[in-house]
Amino acid sequence: MLKKTIKSMGNIIITLLIILSISALISIVQSKKDPGRTPSILGYKVMNVLSGSMEPSLKPGDVIVVKPIDPGKVKVNDVISYKNSRNHFVTHRVIEIVNKDEKRFFQTKGDANNIKDEGLVSSEQLGGSLLFHIPKVGYLANFLTSSLGYIVLITIPLLILTIGMFRKMNKTNKQQKTV
Repeated sequence: MLKKTIKSMGNIIITLLIILSISALISIVQSKKDPGRTPSILGYKVMNVLSGSMEPSLKPGDVIVVKPIDPGKVKVNDVISYKNSRNHFVTHRVIEIVNKDEKRFFQTKGDANNIKDEGLVSSEQLGGSLLFHIPKVGYLANFLTSSLGYIVLITIPLLILTIGMFRKMNKTNKQQKTV
């Protein structure tokens, strides 16, 4: 019974690793194909935190997952990601919502900053709202987007699959010898 449970857990872990590897590979391919575009999977964007402007909530090296959101549903205190004037994503907290000329704008501020961000964020600039973050994973993501990381990302799942196949073949051979 315990052996079956361990085997099932192993299969689940291997499956999750393969899914994670494929997702990361898709993101890497998307970012290499179009460096100006943020990779997304089913509309969800995965981004690295680069600065300390949102500390202590978000720190450099954290990875954030941003979900699509209707601008009409954004509330004060939500953490949003938006494209700034240099076409880079910024992730800051909404401190005020401004309705102007029948359009919705957001005043944002980094948690660690003393002053609010310059200018208002329009609904068109909105990339989404923070779903969750994973501390320190950004460092791993940076490695995986390097040439060596790309090789590792492909090699490990293939190695796991190969080892699994050899184990299965070995087990089959042992069973045939005992018969």
